Amino acid sequence: MSYFKKGCLWGAASGTALLCALASVGTAHASGFQVRETSGTLQGSSFAGMTTLSTDASTAFYNPGTIGQYEETTYSAGGSLIVPRSKMVSGKGTASGLSTGIDLSRTDYGDMAVDAFVPNAHAVWKLTENINLGMSITSPWGLVTDYENDFAGRYFGTTSAIKSINLKPVLAYRFDNGLSIGMGPQIQYFEARFDKAVARATGVEGNSSVRGDDTAMGWQAGLNWQVLPETRIGLAYNSSIKHTLKGKIDFDSAAEGLSYVDRDVTAKVETPEAIAFGISQKFGEKWTVMADAQWTNWNSIDTLTFNFSGDTNTAIAGNQNSSSDTFKWGTGWFYSLGAQYQYDENWRFSGGFAFDETPVTDLHRSVRLPDSNRYWTSLGASYKAADWAEVSLGYTHIFAHTADVNLSSTSVGSFSGKYESEVDIIALQAKFKF
Repeated sequence: MSYFKKGCLWGAASGTALLCALASVGTAHASGFQVRETSGTLQGSSFAGMTTLSTDASTAFYNPGTIGQYEETTYSAGGSLIVPRSKMVSGKGTASGLSTGIDLSRTDYGDMAVDAFVPNAHAVWKLTENINLGMSITSPWGLVTDYENDFAGRYFGTTSAIKSINLKPVLAYRFDNGLSIGMGPQIQYFEARFDKAVARATGVEGNSSVRGDDTAMGWQAGLNWQVLPETRIGLAYNSSIKHTLKGKIDFDSAAEGLSYVDRDVTAKVETPEAIAFGISQKFGEKWTVMADAQWTNWNSIDTLTFNFSGDTNTAIAGNQNSSSDTFKWGTGWFYSLGAQYQYDENWRFSGGFAFDETPVTDLHRSVRLPDSNRYWTSLGASYKAADWAEVSLGYTHIFAHTADVNLSSTSVGSFSGKYESEVDIIALQAKFKF
């Protein structure tokens, strides 16, 4: 196949991934609002091997150092169907302040999580004997939760949505001793929407929606070292990215009847930095065992403040030119252990387990993201259809701890609730090499 046709093939795959990412919103199911689904190949091992394997181009997303280990040009494209379920099994709202006179009596709620399809596209180009160029297009951050209008905690949040698109070009060099190092920039588009109910102590309520977006840059670096013919170690760093969101806060007609006024808005959001490391070990011709850990510094998600271009309601006492949500997140660890089994020259099977620690504290857990510690279990299979083509399918089920939410505000009342959540993920990945 000519270089022109190869470029067209990857261009079509990456363009499709980019368009799908623009049209869809990822659903957070990893800790915080992270969307871990960047590889259908790694899905089958609960992302064990994310810093060491070079099975296809998609496995290099978490470690740019892996790019140098590929011996030929390769392309990979795929997508993940994420089906979360999160139910409030008991809840109680109390009206006071601005929400006085509002009915907050609903005590249960069905599934407020939203299904999503998350695409990805990756490529590695062999430039010289020792130098490779890589590119990944993914959606690493995402969130969708959506409550109906009679939700008892609607003054703390109704619809919440985060969308992102991340481009990661990498230049990598492989030394003769098996060590590969890679680094490059990250170019990230980030968009957020947060809706909630508003009132004015009149027994009448309306709704507000604040939206903003931004494009910003960060960086990445990593190493992948084949220290022995059967042993690899990996270490990677992905920087935080600081966004200044710009947009508007809009009020519906009911809120406008309560003297609320649309305004321009700005807000600062910093996506977290992360460090990952791991090891993979081959045992004979059939088995490979992988173990990885990733530390994510969610301390950057502290207090999200929306600054308005003026007061949103001059009829309410005090300044109404900003609004804040307190998160006070900490750090979180992700541990994964998995294995691959090469059944024959065409079939490869995988499996894995993972523990995903939430950065959310009990004191500041929000209705927008009632996150808790999670356990992953995964299975996968890969079929080599030809010397130049392979297809991988991965499945994951995630079990989550019960999450308690307790919120109170002197201005809008209080809400408490208990959430039960689980997630199913099906991921498909196609690999092409030349």
